Amino acid sequence: MRTDLEQAALTATELAVRRDPAAADAVENCREALAERVPDAQRIAFLIGWAYLALDDPASAWEAFRAAASSDRTVASDPDAEPSVLGRAALLAGLISFRFGPEVYGLAAWSRAHTEVTAVLGELDFTRDLAGQLTDDLIWPDNEELRSGDPVLAPLLSDFDAAHRSRAALGLYTLHLMRDEEEAAARAARQVVAIGQPDFVGAAWLGLAEVLVAAGDKAAAAEACERSAATVPGGRPVSAILGVEDDSTADVPTRAKTLLGILQREAGDDDLAVRTLTDAACGDDPEAVFALAQTHQKTGDFDAARAVYLTIADRKSPVLDKTIYHLGLIAKHHRDLPEAKRWFGQFVESGYDGAPLAAAHLGELCYWLGDKAGALHWYGYTLANTEVPELVEEAEQRTAELTG
Repeated sequence: MRTDLEQAALTATELAVRRDPAAADAVENCREALAERVPDAQRIAFLIGWAYLALDDPASAWEAFRAAASSDRTVASDPDAEPSVLGRAALLAGLISFRFGPEVYGLAAWSRAHTEVTAVLGELDFTRDLAGQLTDDLIWPDNEELRSGDPVLAPLLSDFDAAHRSRAALGLYTLHLMRDEEEAAARAARQVVAIGQPDFVGAAWLGLAEVLVAAGDKAAAAEACERSAATVPGGRPVSAILGVEDDSTADVPTRAKTLLGILQREAGDDDLAVRTLTDAACGDDPEAVFALAQTHQKTGDFDAARAVYLTIADRKSPVLDKTIYHLGLIAKHHRDLPEAKRWFGQFVESGYDGAPLAAAHLGELCYWLGDKAGALHWYGYTLANTEVPELVEEAEQRTAELTG
């Protein structure tokens, strides 16, 4: 049975759908009452959101839909919660965000009820006008009164130009990635490519490449990287477009060239990989520089690798730990104990994941060079900080040999 406020919200929404002059005051009264956390708030907020959308007030509609989609009454926590309300509210809150921003709220809304949302969004073709694909019937299939006036969704969706549709499709791409649905993510990225909006097509090609790598189709991924690398310099990656945190500061072409170089290296074409990564590293992006140094190291050119690694060894970046570790490996290769202690010691002192392995490398180097005290120290650190069988076995054997 409906509460008085829910009935009032339903009546106000019906007025709004019919564009009745009394609707604005009626809806506002319901919104004020809803602020007092009444029962059935989720359904009432959803009704109010639809009313504001009918009144061409998307900002207020977004607030109401977001409240409905963010309700504590989720299906997981409350068996009496209505999944259809949560899903529809999340769908509409996301659409409004991708139309007006901020985009990160659109992704958050769709993530809130991803099962319901992706079932609907997965059927959309973002290369075409959305108004003919998402109708009021979808939102209110069993309530003719709430779709008896002029269409409510059509004005919002008709204003989705190529940029808006691209952002929404990239949001869907990201949502599918979060659910490990690579095929569906690729479909969304390909739609952005087909739309062809210059500000987004590079990010879409790069996103598609990353999905193809995960799917094991590295040849197609390399082709997608080439397409992305050829797009507008300075293009923003998907994370930047959606406002999602990302440690990397590289633009789309740089990221694409970096990934392409890594794929070329993995395919065995080291010379081409070096050329591609040298180009990528021109902008001084740490991840591109690291990939170039790693390629030199793989080919056995340790002096070139060390010189490149050193250019980013004192800069904060997502690859700082790996950079320090590989400098330690190169020093170990040259049996340069002071240099190895410098880098592996810094790695251990920084508390990076893998510190026991770095200590084991130092222990082994000290053992080779006859530094008994050093070997016992570093093997002792390894034994005290890891349970990895291979590391423990080596450290115990060498310790027993040195102290026996």
